[in-house]
Amino acid sequence: MPCFVGDPGPGFIRPLGAGEHFFNLYAQVWPVHFCMCAEIDGWIRPELLRRALDEVRERHPVLGARIVNAAVFGAALYRSCIPLPFEIAAVGKDAGWRRAVESELRKPMPVEEDAMLRLTAVYAPDRTAIILTFHHAVADGMSGAAVLGDLLRALAGERLEALPFPLCIEEKILGPSVFNAPTPWPNEITGVPQQPAKDLEPSVLTAAFTREETSRLRDRCRTNGTTIQGAICAAAARHLPLSERGAAGIICPISLRRAAGIEDGACGVFIGAASLDLAVNQFGPIWSDAARAMRMISQARSPEAVRDFISGITAGFPPTAGTKTLRAFFAATPPSALVISNLGVLPIAERYGPFAVNAVWGPVMLTNLPADRQTLGVSTFAGRLRLVQQSYRPIVGLLPAIRETLWAALD
Repeated sequence: MPCFVGDPGPGFIRPLGAGEHFFNLYAQVWPVHFCMCAEIDGWIRPELLRRALDEVRERHPVLGARIVNAAVFGAALYRSCIPLPFEIAAVGKDAGWRRAVESELRKPMPVEEDAMLRLTAVYAPDRTAIILTFHHAVADGMSGAAVLGDLLRALAGERLEALPFPLCIEEKILGPSVFNAPTPWPNEITGVPQQPAKDLEPSVLTAAFTREETSRLRDRCRTNGTTIQGAICAAAARHLPLSERGAAGIICPISLRRAAGIEDGACGVFIGAASLDLAVNQFGPIWSDAARAMRMISQARSPEAVRDFISGITAGFPPTAGTKTLRAFFAATPPSALVISNLGVLPIAERYGPFAVNAVWGPVMLTNLPADRQTLGVSTFAGRLRLVQQSYRPIVGLLPAIRETLWAALD
């Protein structure tokens, strides 16, 4: 643990790790929280949702914490006794989860005295949409999928086993010595979350593949030595604005759970990032471009690259770093046109007791400006590939264009 000067006070758990603090600062400058959404047959009684949410909070202690941006001690996690927020967003035949998610993306995090998670229910005539909104400082996309699965298990009456409070990824990768240095005097931590400007309205668009289409795409990717992630990168790059070098800038978050020995189902921030500068043959087959994209992503997953990434974040974002540090980081980072967050095959079943799950969407997230940066949340549930596009200024027709490009590559 860092060597603090003085007493951090009652309820102190541990300082934020560097990656956690990166997203904590991010949330103070631009909304970066994210949503996971499940569509379920029938109406789920609110009291059942409330009870299941409380059980999820008990299972994942980081969701029962709060972030304190202290002027002396830096950003740290403290115990909280505040219940996680739960609300009903809409009821009626025209109630839709996309509009509710757009509203969630506009609401800053933390809310309700630093809640790390909130649940919103949307009731349509024949189904319930459950929206989980996560503070990115304590959860990544894989965590969101795991917590959603736990919520569904709790709804079905399964007893959830409590998990230990997670170590930060830096300690798992670099060892306990990462916290041995004394904490420097503070920068300019404020802890005030921001909202989008009034002229920036979040937009959420979706596309879904059939089981047959998903299976054909997966098989064709394997035949051509790549993955669905590589194919989506190559297909999307053909429809993005290009840099001066004639390449599409794409950021792909990558899971570091296996590299860090993180157990499945744990909630935390266990991710790195692969930066792709992908120049593509606009009119040729996607497969060579898809394989090249995956080589870039595989390189970012190498032990050496992971250690370099974690070491850089650790040096750049100590607990006392402030928003000026974050702004300087983004100013020095080459701009990207697209972020693709692919959760792969979700660890979520199609039925939990009496509840049939029809669809799962996410992660749904916005990023920092420029306003025309696009984000794609990608996941596969019940054998069907689903894409969610989010932006303040969406590229019109991007999802149909990606779908058409992928489908043409199957012929």
